[in-house]
Amino acid sequence: MADTSSSSSNATAPVADLSYRPQVSVHPTSAPQPPPDVYLYPPPPGLEVEHARMFTTDALKFVAQLITAFDRDVDQLYQKRLVRKCDLQGGSALPNFQRVPGDWKVAPLPRRLLNRHLDLGDVSPSNQEHFTKALNADVQGVQVDFDDGHCPTWRNQISGLHNVYRAVHGLLPGVPSIHSAPILMLRPRAWNMRLQSRKRRLTTKGFVVLTILQPVAAEVGTIFGNRRRQLGWLVKGKEVPGPLIDFGLLVFHNGKILAEQGCGPFFYLSKLEGANEARLWDDVFTWSERVLGITHGTIKACVLIENILSSFELDVILFALKDHSLGLNCGIWDYAASIICKFGDRKEFVLPDRSKYVNMERHFLKSYLRLVVQACHRRGAYATGGMAALLLPADGQKHTREAADVMRKVSEAKLSEIREGIDGFMVYDVGLVPVINQLWQTYSPGLNQLSLTRDDLQVTSRDLLEMPQGGVTFAGLKHNIAVAILFVYHWLQGIGHFRYQGAVEDSATAEISRSQIWQWIRHGVSRTRHCILKKTMMEDMDAVVTRSLVQSIATRFVSEQDRTPSRGEPQTKKPRLDTALQLFLEIVSKRDFPEFITTYLNDSQTFWACHRPIMAPYRLLSKQ
Repeated sequence: MADTSSSSSNATAPVADLSYRPQVSVHPTSAPQPPPDVYLYPPPPGLEVEHARMFTTDALKFVAQLITAFDRDVDQLYQKRLVRKCDLQGGSALPNFQRVPGDWKVAPLPRRLLNRHLDLGDVSPSNQEHFTKALNADVQGVQVDFDDGHCPTWRNQISGLHNVYRAVHGLLPGVPSIHSAPILMLRPRAWNMRLQSRKRRLTTKGFVVLTILQPVAAEVGTIFGNRRRQLGWLVKGKEVPGPLIDFGLLVFHNGKILAEQGCGPFFYLSKLEGANEARLWDDVFTWSERVLGITHGTIKACVLIENILSSFELDVILFALKDHSLGLNCGIWDYAASIICKFGDRKEFVLPDRSKYVNMERHFLKSYLRLVVQACHRRGAYATGGMAALLLPADGQKHTREAADVMRKVSEAKLSEIREGIDGFMVYDVGLVPVINQLWQTYSPGLNQLSLTRDDLQVTSRDLLEMPQGGVTFAGLKHNIAVAILFVYHWLQGIGHFRYQGAVEDSATAEISRSQIWQWIRHGVSRTRHCILKKTMMEDMDAVVTRSLVQSIATRFVSEQDRTPSRGEPQTKKPRLDTALQLFLEIVSKRDFPEFITTYLNDSQTFWACHRPIMAPYRLLSKQ
């Protein structure tokens, strides 16, 4: 029944399997279970007040009930991920498109969500200055980021959650009321938690595989990113999923007041790998609305389509979240990295130099963008684009040729997306907001482009997986190495994003950077011809990318960085750069592709030692 040729509504697509539901009752009459034992780390020095305000007894009870209610279903989610990965790696088959029949639509949106033209992205609420500046910007929304642009140390988690609380409750200085400020698009960490191996023999399409079935927490100190369990909490003796911690505390402390003001709660959902994960989130929303006394359907969520597998299930994802759907969002770097993650062992999926050959004008990414627009508009949902990461020059240089070049590049890229039917997108630099607002006013002044349904569009699985032509340049290899190493270096300092060569870099760009390097080493990809400028670069014409070459370039880059003046403590710079180098080389040298860079880092003793809690956890609640 599977349709492997086209996603068009005119094609015969399989009816999606809608039978999966989590094993927790979400019926309004069901009563919450008593809270289990809950353990929590004490506050970092100086955050005692914030810790006490966030982790009240009632808040802990709510989050404990939420985690307990969905614990088994989260475990099953990861089993499904791993079995599916084995299926993909064991053969040459491509994913199949799925859709839900009928002329259905997602639920109508509230007034505050009718215009989604512009959000500010990568806004970590742990950075109060950046958060405050974003909330004063002339934009529709702010991506309140606990994921790609945020480093979730225990200190950052507490301060970030507390700053959101202060903004919602009118306690954050210099910020307009929640009713007049841009909407808060809350982005909890993604589902990709770390799992421990338990070997079990499964027969999948005629071959035997070893799979991983029991999620457990890695001992990672208080650094716990979007892809792992959070060590700061224990419920029933188990460390808990980061996304449920983030969502639970955000919705408990802020959900009612946001709902009463007609301002939320609204969410971005990261890195879903299919509709079953959207259904799980939908049940989490329904459960939370019931327990907190919020009208069903008040919570709205935009799913970030950051995984190649989700692009085959867009219609089913929208249906799964039908009452809670805000639409779908297109990124670029996490999405491109996911192709390497799922198909990187196959040489036909080698991705060329991203700086030169990978952008939204390439066929596989343009097909993905058009498919998202078609799927969303057909169902009355909004389709939004990714974040423009380019930065304007520093203050005092805003009217230079360099600044004009940045504004031109961003405007051209985003105008292309507007013409494809996108209803909105993100920028990072607040200075670009007037330029983008004028772009919308000139080319699409209406609230949305839902009338552009693209019914004639035909997208096949090959369209989504047709890698662009191109090679690997020395400049591209060096840039990827630099971004990956600097990301690790900044995470060692508890920083989730940073500026480098005129752009903001976060875990998404780190993912694609280290993924490409791993893939190029794995397949021995040749570099394209170029001029040799320095003998010290040790370049040979048409040399292949090897681990030795990568190590040489990386070592030289770290030496250059060590000599570069920077803010911070000079006595810690060199050790952290050396640690970042070693961790980077480990990641790109692994036989099996590490699915997420942050997961790998958090499992590293050398990494978590930088942020290990000083005190042991203490018991806050007893089983009732």
